[in-house]
Amino acid sequence: MARSRASRARVPRRAPTARPRPGWAGTLSRRAVVPMLIALAIALPAAGQGLERRLVVVVPEADDPRVEHTRAAIAFWNRTLADLGLDVRMREVEVVAGPPGMRAIETFARFVSQRGGRIPKGRDGPQPPPELTALGGDVVVLLSRQPLLPFAWPLIGSPDHLVAIRSLRSGRPRDDTVLRNVIAHELGHTLGLRHNRGGASLMCGPCSSLAARESPGGWLPLTARDRALLRRLHGKVETLGQPGRAGVEAVPD
Repeated sequence: MARSRASRARVPRRAPTARPRPGWAGTLSRRAVVPMLIALAIALPAAGQGLERRLVVVVPEADDPRVEHTRAAIAFWNRTLADLGLDVRMREVEVVAGPPGMRAIETFARFVSQRGGRIPKGRDGPQPPPELTALGGDVVVLLSRQPLLPFAWPLIGSPDHLVAIRSLRSGRPRDDTVLRNVIAHELGHTLGLRHNRGGASLMCGPCSSLAARESPGGWLPLTARDRALLRRLHGKVETLGQPGRAGVEAVPD
């Protein structure tokens, strides 16, 4: 009897075990990875990147001479902040001449100037007109038609400050020098500086116009206290690497 051949079942071949694929860093040579990391570092915002304070200047007429005084005050602060090693800067983003809501903005400025020391700030205080908030920026600088008491008033949202500057005083000697220091003083409040009692300094309160006229270089100086406060408010925070924001106490001067 012929023996039957046992049929052998064909066993499928086992596929080779898949090895875990390395991550992207493992598939690239060091020569390829290093330039990629450098490019990524350049593309991302640097730690401690400067904070920019955007200023919108509102004037009755485009040729108002106080615009140049405002620009001089901005340049003064940017030099001062650079000398202190701080990254925060001010930048004029727009000059708005005679906007449709000028009357509403002037009325609000007059109200704050007359009652600023007796009314609350923030949400409990007087709310700015929509014509003011629509201007945007971080600080709105109003070069007023009125002989009002200059001030820097904190607001909620954007802009976060209204700075109001009085009209020029014709017939007063070197009022332009005085006014430049007044503008720089009020911008100092938007950076978080407070009044200094006594002495001829930029943040003095009350101040003598004679001190401003006789100040060397045309600018009243900052005190050591002012410089220390600016470093504390706007210095680099090691944990986040971002400039600090000012906790502002701004009182009409």
